[in-house]
Amino acid sequence: MERLHRHFRQDHFVLLAVDVQEEARKVRSFARDQGLSFPILLDSNGAVASRYGVRAHPIAYLIDIQGNVIGVAHGYRKWDRKEMKTLVRSLLRKG
Repeated sequence: MERLHRHFRQDHFVLLAVDVQEEARKVRSFARDQGLSFPILLDSNGAVASRYGVRAHPIAYLIDIQGNVIGVAHGYRKWDRKEMKTLVRSLLRKG
């Protein structure tokens, strides 16, 4: 995800992570250790997960500029693969 974020950061692409019900200290430590530069939001009470119907982790939502969910990916992905970059590039052109 970090590589995808860095690849498209100049193209109005925003990648946000949401951590569900973990301590801020633990999340900050993980982000620092992994060299993550995208924002990680804390969903300390699970409200965001509940709103989006998250039942398992990891899950990724593609959300357009109007806030509409346009895609969902369940499970782990290699986000920096050519296919993912092609998908993001096509979505950015639509926005």
